[in-house]
Amino acid sequence: MLPQNVDLTEMPVPDLLTLERLIVSELHRRNLVRTQNKPLGDIAEAVVHKARGGTLEPNSTKSHDVTTLQSQRIQVKAMTQRRRGASSRFSQFRSLEFNTAVFLVFSADDFSITEAYETSADVVEREARYSAHTNARQPTLRQVRTLGVDITEEMQTAYEGIKVGVIES
Repeated sequence: MLPQNVDLTEMPVPDLLTLERLIVSELHRRNLVRTQNKPLGDIAEAVVHKARGGTLEPNSTKSHDVTTLQSQRIQVKAMTQRRRGASSRFSQFRSLEFNTAVFLVFSADDFSITEAYETSADVVEREARYSAHTNARQPTLRQVRTLGVDITEEMQTAYEGIKVGVIES
């Protein structure tokens, strides 16, 4: 039975993500869920929005997640660090109708941002492997590290600003 006095309202976002990971892992162990889907993508979008400002687009918006005040369209991709390391792949790009992509890598242990990179849609189109089967491009962490501009400090600072509290719409 869950204690009735559990107060999640003051818990930092990384702690909430850790709790969520533990819960999903236990449900998976019990064969009650088949995936490890996480809210990490939405949180990554909130981090980029906090850092860059503008508009956090609705989930149904094609090809980008944030539009800055300068009308730059940003696609956000996130992953937790994986055992496969640099060969790990970010989720697929099915459309390249954005200006830049921001890639965030979170620690699998404490959900801190360990790496962040930004690159143009042109670089994604030129360098990321294309799959005709999925009609999509899917860059590896190695590619992003090599071709992207390191923006880790900017994203870590933005993340600190949203770890506790409610994000303004």
